[in-house]
Amino acid sequence: MAEGIFIVGTDTDVGKTFVTAGITYVLRKNGFNACSFKCVQSGGVYKEDKLISGDVKLVKDITGIKEEYDVMNPYCLKEEVSPHIAAEVEDTAIDKQKILEGYKKLKEKYDFVIAEGSGGVVVPIIRDKYYIYDLIKDLNLPVVIVTRAGVGTINHTVLTVEFLKSKNIKIKGIIVNGYKGNFYEDDNIKVIKSITGLEVISVLNRVEEKDYDNFIEKARNEYYRSMNINEILKMF
Repeated sequence: MAEGIFIVGTDTDVGKTFVTAGITYVLRKNGFNACSFKCVQSGGVYKEDKLISGDVKLVKDITGIKEEYDVMNPYCLKEEVSPHIAAEVEDTAIDKQKILEGYKKLKEKYDFVIAEGSGGVVVPIIRDKYYIYDLIKDLNLPVVIVTRAGVGTINHTVLTVEFLKSKNIKIKGIIVNGYKGNFYEDDNIKVIKSITGLEVISVLNRVEEKDYDNFIEKARNEYYRSMNINEILKMF
């Protein structure tokens, strides 16, 4: 059975998928059979007339995983809004058991499974009934928090940490994404470490490139530079 981790963000578009792809890539490059799992995707994209998870596509393109989209992502919704609203708009009844069973199937096949949430930790999956933090608890996984380097990150990160602690969810550490080398970003990281007492596992530079193929290559180079396999293995 696989070891697992759940990737949560301090907010939407903070870089959870970029980090998920990086962890998966580094594990696979070091000979481990690893796969990501996008629990619920809202804001899917079309590929050959089929709605697919763009997050899963990025992971597949970076890592070379050949797994089917439906296996890596049980629910793919079209509307780019919170999963509970997207499901309501599209008249889709989300069944948490389908998500849990999907994760279990990957655990039986891989050494490591990296589960990725949607937005922040309090995002609803089913209105008034089921949230990302509920899913984390049902999967019985520790988390790694992905946060920004820039302005506002101290507040968002500390609030996320405190909420997770209030739910008795184990936190393995923090990964900072989108670092640009500004002096205040260095101070942000220092303050986050001081307040939370958590380890900053990795600091990923911001990767920008309009050409998709070049972006994929730049991302791989950044993972190689900033993600240490021994530190990655400690998360599980």
